[in-house]
Amino acid sequence: MILKYNKLYNEFKVKYIIKSAFICLISSVPLVLQAQKTPLQALISTLAETSSIQAEVEQLILSQDGRQIQALQAELVMQKPNKLNWHVIAPYEELMISDGESLWYYEPDLEQVSIQDFPDDVENNPILLLNDDLQAIADAYDVSMGYVDAEVKQYILLPLTTSSSYERFSMTFSGADILQMQFESSVGQLTSFSFSNITNNAAIDPTVFSFVTPADIEIIDSRQAVP
Repeated sequence: MILKYNKLYNEFKVKYIIKSAFICLISSVPLVLQAQKTPLQALISTLAETSSIQAEVEQLILSQDGRQIQALQAELVMQKPNKLNWHVIAPYEELMISDGESLWYYEPDLEQVSIQDFPDDVENNPILLLNDDLQAIADAYDVSMGYVDAEVKQYILLPLTTSSSYERFSMTFSGADILQMQFESSVGQLTSFSFSNITNNAAIDPTVFSFVTPADIEIIDSRQAVP
């Protein structure tokens, strides 16, 4: 979601979407109750039901012709506002942590951690769609809604500008549980996140969102104002 900044930023947008970004939940936005909500209002209302998310995640990246490019198994913890712990556990280990202000991207095999300011661009960091920021989503996307079945809703989000790195997003929910997020890039590459073993609104240890730098690793810090 620096020296080698472009590499880190692109990883955030495409591989993690917490980089592309969850990044990463913000406070609820009150809505005026209506007999029938617009798709945008319905999406915001669904997102506002959760203050935190813990889940196991399978991430797939598919080429334009449907060929699998990458498959990852990860564990996700998110909490409003803008806090994230994304731990890739297979086929290799990576760790991305945000405390809401800074983002740490740790690659144990390279013995390297990259640090940047937390990206708040919802247009190019689709993980931020898990936020319930009504104005940010309204400014960036046209939202429509359909039903997979009686219990499962799918929201389709189309960027309103050509500056987005993605052409189409979808978010699928069962009640307040996020089941899947998919992002299609301008070149037809599809990134899919499937969520399982979901726990919403549980208390989370604050240390989950703190990164402790291991000894003897390279640190690449690109934050504009380093603490």
